[in-house]
Amino acid sequence: MKKYIYSYLFCFFGILTFGYAQQSKLKKAEENFNNHSYALAITTYEALVAKGYESDVIYKNLGDANFNNGDYNKAAEWYGKLFALKTDAIGSEYYFRYAQSLKSTEDYKKSDVYMKKFQKIKGTDSRAQKFEANTEYLELIKAKTKRFTLKKVSVNSKNSEFAPSLYQGNLVFASARDTGLLVNNIHKWTNKAYLNLYQADSTSEDGVFRTPEVFSKQLNSKTHESSTAFTKDGTTVYFTRNNSKDGNFVEDEAGLSRLKIYRASLENGVWGNVIELPFNTNEYSTAHPSLSADEKTLYFASDMPPSLGASDIFKVAIHEDGTFGTPENLGNTINTEARETFPFIAESGDLYFSSDGHPGLGGLDVYTVSARTGAVSNVGEPINSKEDDFSIILDEEKLKGFFASNRTGGMGDDDIYAFTFEKIDEEPEAFVSQINGSIIDKLTGELIPLGKVSVYDYANNNLFEITADDQGKFSSPIEFPSKKYRFVAEVEGYNDETVYLITPLGTVDETLEDLNFIIAMEKGDKSSVIGADLVEILKLKTIFFNTNSSYLNPDAFPELDKVVAYMKEFPSARVEVGSHSDSRDSDRYNLWLSDRRAKSTVSYIVSMGISENRITGTGYGETLLVNKCVNDAPCSEAEHALNRRSEFIVFQN
Repeated sequence: MKKYIYSYLFCFFGILTFGYAQQSKLKKAEENFNNHSYALAITTYEALVAKGYESDVIYKNLGDANFNNGDYNKAAEWYGKLFALKTDAIGSEYYFRYAQSLKSTEDYKKSDVYMKKFQKIKGTDSRAQKFEANTEYLELIKAKTKRFTLKKVSVNSKNSEFAPSLYQGNLVFASARDTGLLVNNIHKWTNKAYLNLYQADSTSEDGVFRTPEVFSKQLNSKTHESSTAFTKDGTTVYFTRNNSKDGNFVEDEAGLSRLKIYRASLENGVWGNVIELPFNTNEYSTAHPSLSADEKTLYFASDMPPSLGASDIFKVAIHEDGTFGTPENLGNTINTEARETFPFIAESGDLYFSSDGHPGLGGLDVYTVSARTGAVSNVGEPINSKEDDFSIILDEEKLKGFFASNRTGGMGDDDIYAFTFEKIDEEPEAFVSQINGSIIDKLTGELIPLGKVSVYDYANNNLFEITADDQGKFSSPIEFPSKKYRFVAEVEGYNDETVYLITPLGTVDETLEDLNFIIAMEKGDKSSVIGADLVEILKLKTIFFNTNSSYLNPDAFPELDKVVAYMKEFPSARVEVGSHSDSRDSDRYNLWLSDRRAKSTVSYIVSMGISENRITGTGYGETLLVNKCVNDAPCSEAEHALNRRSEFIVFQN
């Protein structure tokens, strides 16, 4: 999805020696990038790279420019080059953006690797937490019943069409098709025409529309217009437009023309009386209005305080006299630190929106929030794809709807698709029953007695623990339908084993005898697994360091002796010591200090008889904090101390 669309989505948002010409080009590229002229910035940066110039700034800006323009394949390419530099100047957000971009290349495995790194750096970020609670997200999405059938519609052009809505039997939508009617009607973000509102009358039920025409000359201007929501009587429309005056953009200090929601009324067949809503300001954007069934609540997207991310979903009451209440953020179950946008509220009260902060297939995915349970779920394929899928609307009575996507196979940058869908009956009431399981040896198939099984729910909460009987069998209470559980089995002399269970939909036989499932375990110490952290395996007490010190505390010696004993027991194992600092002092100093700490730890282990070619040490400074205590964050001494730690990672058996 192209960036002038992101204008509505709220992406709102080594030393090189150059000759004079290259310095001038770099300056111009940075100027274009900072002014959000991403198409021009990409061209100039790519020309510099072609001449052999590289730096973290160039790769970051190229990645960001393509990410903001919705070209995730190119973004993944440039972010990949950024990480290949192995620079210490990569911020945590780039781990997320790289992971997100990789999904559009369908490299989900590598994407998950970088999400785990992002999770390790920013464990308090809701995107990291949602990923941790949904590590099997891809399988869950792919397993969804494909209840949607897509149809192409004839309103699309080689440019961008999106944000469909229905008005008196017509399809109203935003389009960047260049009518040639306006002078300089080109947006520097993408070098494309500005967005205007169009309408098309359907001539049949198979997706054929008459030639689109301008919806309203009174509403279209020299800036962007998009995202309409009409009252049922057809006399009032809410829509999105750039902040403007006398038809010209009004920019803030950052050079952004913020978005605002306007209301217009129909009088004598002409749209007029255009007013902006009172909660608009020049400091943040509001966009993509959607009306509740009773027309008493307006849903919209905004980056207004207290937004969690680039844009959040809000709602505001509409009073009988036409005034408005105070906007309310819908909270962190729905909103994340990324983009939540294009809300649509169905007649049933179910909320639909697009997001790239929740686990998905790539780009923006469409999600729904159940009015009954409040649960957020990905609507699945074929509505969602590896690219951007957004601005969905649907008619629950006629079982049809529309949405936009920039997926491969369309006519232009973004295309509108029609769809029909099957109605799903109200979910049955949840009930609790039993599931039977057994623990076996993976190699021999023999039952393993008295194993411990820990049961976790969808949110990764430890619910309870069960001990298998002397026959290796156990039973567990679980809830139906469509609940996700994680069973973790632990047996002395075996590697831990994890099994996931999703309880089925629909009516289920409460005896559940057919749901007997097996946890198969492999013999061996789990510490032999490459990537295992001996802190967890050996139950080590955390090895702390005093502030600004690389000297080991005496209470660390017994813990390090356990590492020594392990390495003697497994003579082929090789271990990397990862040493970390808190965020106080400069980044450079912290890298130096943590490197000293790693070498101090390695030195002790070597002194206890372990060959120096079996253990290495790396200092990570403050790049992998375990909590929110980043630079200048108000944290206690105890919180800072948690970041002054060492890890022992097995990297070869």
